Amino acid sequence: MFPLQIVVFPGEEVPLHIFEPRYRQLVRDISNSGEPFGIVLVKRMPRPGEEEWHEIGCSVRMESAEAFPDGRFNIACRGERRFRVLRRLDERPYWTAEVEWLADPDERDEADAEEGAAATAELYREHLALSLALENSWQRRYPLPRRPSRLVNHVGSRIEAPPAVKQEVLKAETVLEQLRLLARLLRSANRTMEGRVELHNRQHWHGLGVAN
Repeated sequence: MFPLQIVVFPGEEVPLHIFEPRYRQLVRDISNSGEPFGIVLVKRMPRPGEEEWHEIGCSVRMESAEAFPDGRFNIACRGERRFRVLRRLDERPYWTAEVEWLADPDERDEADAEEGAAATAELYREHLALSLALENSWQRRYPLPRRPSRLVNHVGSRIEAPPAVKQEVLKAETVLEQLRLLARLLRSANRTMEGRVELHNRQHWHGLGVAN
């Protein structure tokens, strides 16, 4: 287990810089075994030296590793499957845990999920357009995954948001709930970015907004 201050979604590319001795050992162990490892979001630490984790995390598989002479690593991983931590086991020297694998969030209400996915995709395209506008750039098309669950993972892994907010998306039990959480997040982010874009354009074209 690798407790971090990030939330990982299935399919997400995760670069990590490994410097702590216990996680250097983790990299060596998984290099030999080829097994995935789990990333869980750390909660606020109650006392120095103690860690509390959220119970829902995501397994990742290491795809490449760059070793440095001093023992550090840069590794590239990819998210695979959600899991729930049932209990901690032991440290060797990193934590291990007993987990259960979680099925993909329920898509049984397919019509609602597809409608929610279409709305979320449109909000995310808006978000991308606003991001590019801040860089004086644009793009004609934004191809996105069509399956609702894959859209959730695509957007959830790319949008900037507090880890606690992303954790709520990751642990949701239905795709429709995940999509609603992402849509709410995107609406808020887009409103903020619209103001930034307006200010950016005024400064770019009129010099600090002197002209109306």
